[in-house]
This record gives sequence, C-alpha cells and structure tokens, in this order.
Amino acid sequence: MFSSLSAGYDDLWKAIIRPPRDNEYTQQDLGPSQFKIQGVLIKRTDFQIKNKRGLKLECSFFEPIKKPCEQLPCVIYLHGNSSSRLECLSSLDGLLQQFIQVFSFDFAGCGKSEGEYISLGWYERDDVEIVVDWLRQSNKVSTIGLWGRSMGAVTALMHADRDPSIAGLVLDSAFSNLKTLAEELAKQYAQKVPSFAISAGLSMIRKTIQSKANFDVENINPLKNHVSKAFIPAFFIAADEDTFVLPHHTKKLHEAYAGDKNISIVPGDHNSKRPSYVMNSIAIFFYNTLQVKHLVPEYKPVVEKIDNDFQNDEANFLNSYHNPVGNAFQVQGAMNDFEDDEDLRKAIEESLKITNSDSNQQNQENAQNRPQIQLPYDIEKVLEDDSTH
Repeated sequence: MFSSLSAGYDDLWKAIIRPPRDNEYTQQDLGPSQFKIQGVLIKRTDFQIKNKRGLKLECSFFEPIKKPCEQLPCVIYLHGNSSSRLECLSSLDGLLQQFIQVFSFDFAGCGKSEGEYISLGWYERDDVEIVVDWLRQSNKVSTIGLWGRSMGAVTALMHADRDPSIAGLVLDSAFSNLKTLAEELAKQYAQKVPSFAISAGLSMIRKTIQSKANFDVENINPLKNHVSKAFIPAFFIAADEDTFVLPHHTKKLHEAYAGDKNISIVPGDHNSKRPSYVMNSIAIFFYNTLQVKHLVPEYKPVVEKIDNDFQNDEANFLNSYHNPVGNAFQVQGAMNDFEDDEDLRKAIEESLKITNSDSNQQNQENAQNRPQIQLPYDIEKVLEDDSTH
C-alpha cells in the first residue's frame, strides 16, 4: 500500500516539474531549412546557446533570405510545459510574410535542450532574457515581441515587468498563479479527497520541488507579483473549453494588467488549434506593436527561381507583399469577409485597439537605449551569412 502511495506522490510532483518531455522529434520535423511563405523566401538556422545556468538551449531562427533592411522585427515563441520549439510552426505563416522574423527554442528541461526539470516560468524567464540579449547583439532585429502559450505565456508575463524593451505580448492560456492551478487540478482529479488532505499534500509537494528544482512554487504568481508592474501592450487569449487552465485565470490576469490590453475567449480547449481569425488577429497585433509599417521600408524583392514550386507570377507576388496581413487593405478585407459574424469582426477590431499607445513608444525608446551585454559565446559563427543564397 505504501509503495502505491509513494508512486502516486511521485506522479504529483513530477506533473509539475517533470511532465512528459517532447524530445523525440527530429530536424526533419522542423521542416526544410529553406522554404517560401507568400512569396518571401525563408531560411531556418539551428544552433545552441547557453543559459545563465550553463545549460545548452536548442534554438531555431527563421529569417528572410532577401531582407529589405538590415534589422527586422522578431517574435520569440515560447512553448508550453510538455512541448518544444516545434510548437512555433503554426505561427510562421502570419509573421514571416510580413518580414517579422521568428525565434523559437526549447526551454531548459524541455525538448532537446539540457536540464532535468522545468520551473513553470521561474527559470524560463532567464532563458528568455538570454535569448533577447542574443538577438540584440546579433544586430539582426529591431523590435521584439513575445508569443507564449501556457507555461510560455506565464514566462512572458514574468519577464515583461523587468524588460520594457519588449514591444508586444501575446499570452495564450496563462495561469494566474501556480498554487491555485494545482489546487484546482487536485480537486478535479481527486474529487473524493478532503480539502485539508489536498492542502497537506500540496505543502509536501512544495518542499519536494524546492529540494529537487531549487525554486518555490509560491513564487510562481504572475497575478500578484508581475501584471500590475507590466506596461507592454498585451493580447490575452483563453479557450472556452479549457479544463486544464480554466478561463478565469486569463480573465483575472487581464483585469489586473497595468498596460494596454485586450482579451479574446476563443473556441476550443487547452491544446486545440486556434481558429484562423485568432491567428490573423495575432498577426495584426504584432504588425502594429512591432511597428512593421515604420521599421520595414517599402521593398520590391527579386523573385527567386529556385524550382518549379517557387515559380509564381511576379504581379501576384508583389501584390501579396504590398498587402500583408497587418496592413489597412487586408484588415478591411477581413472585416468585410466577416461582416455577418459579429464575434469575428470584434476579434479583429479589438486586436487593433491596443497598438498605438504612448507606452509602446516608450518601450521602443528604452530598447534603443538598452545597454549591450557581452555574451560568453561567439555569435558570429552561427550568424554568418551563406554567400550561396
């Protein structure tokens, strides 16, 4: 009996700091190293960087081969707790066609990166910090946004209040604090267990996690410790049928958030694919908060003739470039397409409300004045341009 209880207890604390790990994927699962999105030729570079704890993080950087300017906006995608950098793939289409670069990586303790445990935001925010510093020093990016889901969304919130250089946040299914989430899940999966027993069990789990992973779950509380001090424009998302992170978590975070903000409750559950109108709203949001219109000059790219798959009519190509997801023409077109659906119209309208604030301007001024940090690794090698492209 005692061995059964012990096994059950191990399952509980491992569910928090050692959930199933998505580390079986291959480089082929990331797709081709060169591909094309809406006429824009893209290359992916894979490499490693070290975090503050000396752990290697597996990274992928998606950027246009032919760039209209030296520095382009970039979104860092932050995956969930049992996921990996593969999760970013669904974000590429809406961002890269607007010349918004994408950086994705496996958090320490996730995917193929080094590390034994995760910390649901505590150490992950330091991984984000080192990635931001790496991008700043690369001289390849201008404005930076964060797009996080679940643990990644919490991580973004826990980093946002200490880094005003970030231009925009997309926060999908963040929990308001870890203790409340753990209590809700315990009650959901142990309905016949008295509340005092759950409370005692969580107290024991807290001590176990402190001894194994060296952080206190009580400190994973973005609602209490972070949102009131963050002023970056933020787009909150929650799924109406999410039974893992209930929608009230996102609603509380949105209500308490100090900066310009919006919230969208979408169909689906915690892990379901987000509807296309939501992905379009996110693309519009980043187009505006990352100041793509002002930072990426009007540019007539050369149509590359690589193979038959890349041979498109030049007029159609240029039309797709000059009317990206985020510009006024396509936004109005989307609005017209959705004229019979008030919910979809509202989602797009709301995504535009929080993108022209004084605080966003201040964020970019802070980014320009932010001191450079000397990193303990050579970025020139991984950023060296391939002269054959």
